[in-house]
Amino acid sequence: MKSWRGIAGVLALGFVAAGVTPAWACACGGYLASVESRARATGEKALVRYDERGSEEITLSMAISGSSKKAAWIMPVPSPAKLELGDAKLFSRLAELTEPKVIEHTTYWPFRGLGLFEGDQAPGGSAPGGGVSVREQMTLGPFEIARLGGNNGTAVTDWLKTNGYVVPASLGANLTPYVTEGWEIVAVKLAPKSADESLTGSTPPLRLTFASDKIVYPMRLSKGATTPQAVTVYVAAPHRVDTTVLPVAGLQPELLYAGRAQDPAMAAPADFLTAFEVIYHEPQQITSDFTFAKATTDEPYQRVEYITRNEAGWSTAGVLVVLVLLIVGGFVLFRRRSRPQDPAA
Repeated sequence: MKSWRGIAGVLALGFVAAGVTPAWACACGGYLASVESRARATGEKALVRYDERGSEEITLSMAISGSSKKAAWIMPVPSPAKLELGDAKLFSRLAELTEPKVIEHTTYWPFRGLGLFEGDQAPGGSAPGGGVSVREQMTLGPFEIARLGGNNGTAVTDWLKTNGYVVPASLGANLTPYVTEGWEIVAVKLAPKSADESLTGSTPPLRLTFASDKIVYPMRLSKGATTPQAVTVYVAAPHRVDTTVLPVAGLQPELLYAGRAQDPAMAAPADFLTAFEVIYHEPQQITSDFTFAKATTDEPYQRVEYITRNEAGWSTAGVLVVLVLLIVGGFVLFRRRSRPQDPAA
């Protein structure tokens, strides 16, 4: 069966096939899957590019476990967005660029690494539509896109229902803070081109560009998720960045990488890449978006993974030979000492 494995994703993802049963499980919003598909969103990756003139670009990728026929998502952005297709190989290159540096150390301890003892392991790393303005409707590759403004979250969800989106009950309340702040809501549908295709792996790439006075990655819709979500955010900016606002207060993401990036597809017009990763085991605790600002230093950082390679073969063989000699020598000595004394001696 054919499958789509794009390298960008969504903040609010929901299936729009008829007769589906809602099942919230999305990193940044409502993900609904049919009972038959058992599809779930398990996390997301995003490249956030920002320049000092106030232009931000987000390319997204949602990881999907399972498969289904149709999907849709909702993406809030702080100002009108320009939409384009993304680069399908972007996140594989980012993962390669930011992977840990591996340092190997060789030892010769006997028996270690041979699987002779339980737990013996080499150490490693660690009215329908009322109150809604439709600003634009367009088709872009496999996507049907609508850019919406609204008075309140309920009005937006009513429009979505009328236009074929499966909407969870809590989506309206989760959208309300965004529309109250005047954010634009980007609604996206996609579906396979033929009946034998299905959506699996990750969603097709989609890139959004908009004006913003700060580096922001929208996360507040994620509170609708019901399963743990892994989020990786790459920020390309003129300087290294730190988090200034966290989706869950006190839950700091892990720093994966900080350094100059030479690949223009990843960093242009910025030239410094900072990567973060976090797992939200209780996504309902999310109350804010990610925001980032210039760090106090541009010091580079790369994770280091230490691997101990134990060449135990010769040392183990030597120890075994010594043990055999000691055992044989001890047995011979014991036999000599335990032999009865000759009376004639």
